[in-house]
Amino acid sequence: MIRLWLIVLLAGSAWARDPFTSADLWTWRAIEDPQIAADGAWVVYVERWRDREKDAFYSNLRLVSADGRQSRPLTEGRATDRWPRWSPEDKRIAWLSSRGGAGAIRVRDLDTGKETSIEFAANPPLSLAWSPDGHWLAYTAPVEGKPSVPWAPPALLPFLDAPLPAMEIFLVPAAGGVTRQLTHASFVRRGPPVWIPDGQWILNSAERAADPAHPLEGAAIYGIHVSDGEVRRLTGHAGADEAPTPSPDGAKIAWIAAESKPPAYAIKKLWSMGVDGKRVKVLTGSLDRDAADPQWSSDSRTVYFLADDRGATHVYAARNDGTVRQATNREERLRWFSLADNGRAVSVRSNATAADELVTFAVDLPGGVIPLASANQKLLATREIAAREEIHFPSAGNNIQAWLVKPPRTGSAAAVPMLVEAGETPHAMCGAEFSLRAQIFAARGFAVLCVNTRGTPGYGEVFGNLLRTRFPGDDFDDLMRGVDAAIAKGGIDHKRVFLTGGLLAAWAIGHTDRFAAATLRRPISDWTSAIALAPDGYRRASAWMGALPWEDAKQYVEHSPLFFAQNFKTPALLVGDDPQARELYFALKARAVECALLRLPEDGKPGTEVLELESEIGWFERWRKPI
Repeated sequence: MIRLWLIVLLAGSAWARDPFTSADLWTWRAIEDPQIAADGAWVVYVERWRDREKDAFYSNLRLVSADGRQSRPLTEGRATDRWPRWSPEDKRIAWLSSRGGAGAIRVRDLDTGKETSIEFAANPPLSLAWSPDGHWLAYTAPVEGKPSVPWAPPALLPFLDAPLPAMEIFLVPAAGGVTRQLTHASFVRRGPPVWIPDGQWILNSAERAADPAHPLEGAAIYGIHVSDGEVRRLTGHAGADEAPTPSPDGAKIAWIAAESKPPAYAIKKLWSMGVDGKRVKVLTGSLDRDAADPQWSSDSRTVYFLADDRGATHVYAARNDGTVRQATNREERLRWFSLADNGRAVSVRSNATAADELVTFAVDLPGGVIPLASANQKLLATREIAAREEIHFPSAGNNIQAWLVKPPRTGSAAAVPMLVEAGETPHAMCGAEFSLRAQIFAARGFAVLCVNTRGTPGYGEVFGNLLRTRFPGDDFDDLMRGVDAAIAKGGIDHKRVFLTGGLLAAWAIGHTDRFAAATLRRPISDWTSAIALAPDGYRRASAWMGALPWEDAKQYVEHSPLFFAQNFKTPALLVGDDPQARELYFALKARAVECALLRLPEDGKPGTEVLELESEIGWFERWRKPI
């Protein structure tokens, strides 16, 4: 009898879980930038959180053993601690912190607990890297300078758009001391420094502008000689080169690059070259997916990396002979990737029921995933999680993939409203990951649909490049077929379908009155919409766009949201305080469409994020009553 009552009690407690609410954003935490020590024994990671009292984001560092048995905080309190990096001997950790003035580099000795703080009164570091001998830290920081505009009188300079500040590389002793500026080459958009194993050179991905008034060159890989600051360009690639990663033996450099092509989307491939920039070859020529986060094996024979594929993220392995194999095959999304010398990796996993979970696994062994930390385990244990269903449907000869989250506890006969997430621009892949936003709407009784339309990465270069001249347009067709496919599965009220998103959503309400209401989050109407109704607008658009043919420019103009202003009928809430949002708001007003403009500031505060979500919920609740 006691056992029966216990079973009933446990079942009742599981059934009585609370629904998700917008207030859960305040307690939601993110795990970021995990780094595993070279010996594979410990992992340091960033835990990012929101402070309701201060209306601010903070982040602290935590340590966890690779077997998951030990865990402790490395830093605590209201500060921003980030970019943790292990020293070569795995005894010290350096990181960037907001605790000292404008910023600081802090170094903690894990054996003694002694901590060194290298503080900066201005221009705080943005990234750092240990020298191979552990004596130095290289870091990047902006260097402010006066704009050089020879034609403009000095009085005009405050009113001109300031050029991007130069990003330079500096060196400082890890024990603290005098800082030395290594580069003086006016690089901008500079990536983190990466030391060659011999300690003589530092690699860097950067864009370089000889004159700030002229267009920038594409990002390239550069080598900087540590002793004298000599700069050598190692890649002559026409596209963007990034993430230089030297092999442990110091003989090769792997990096990520996409071809510079006329189409809008090109696959980011994994490349390899000698440290002198010669013997260049593609390591992932047969893989039609974007490579990211390259990591060499300890024997310098294999490069492991992440790649998104049809709603999931997998680890792949590329060999020097050009062969590529898939190392993992789980329904999950992965972010960040760090690899130890023993082949043990760490990453941040998200799937249908778990979010921001730090996991470790051996890259060359199937299975064996060990959860190390879950930032939201306590919250998820008290919430009712709605199921996520995968959908496939045809559109223009393509197999389109989508995901549908339905409200929990919905009877089979109940027809619920549906919210269609049109996403932002550029397109991003949705899939197996946990979506707090979708769960919050599902808890309010909405089914939530996300469609990976044409132009979405994760499906190959051809699929991602199908929107060259009909954007928006083809993606809208896919979106609407996704709506039909979701409704055909049953349980959706076809009269209460809602829409949310950016450019695609704004364009959609000019082409259909099928949606009961919409929210347009920062709807970036293509800048050509401003001249869409002007005399000779097509040819002016073509001239301003430069490289685009006249017919392509005409397509862009005709596919801007305001070109179809006369068709606006859908009640819409516009969220944003930018000219495009106001432009679209006035167009809706002129058509006597019920609408509102919510001018939330772009302040990056968590309170603004919560207000935006609550405004969307309130707007859709107003229109959700059965028609």
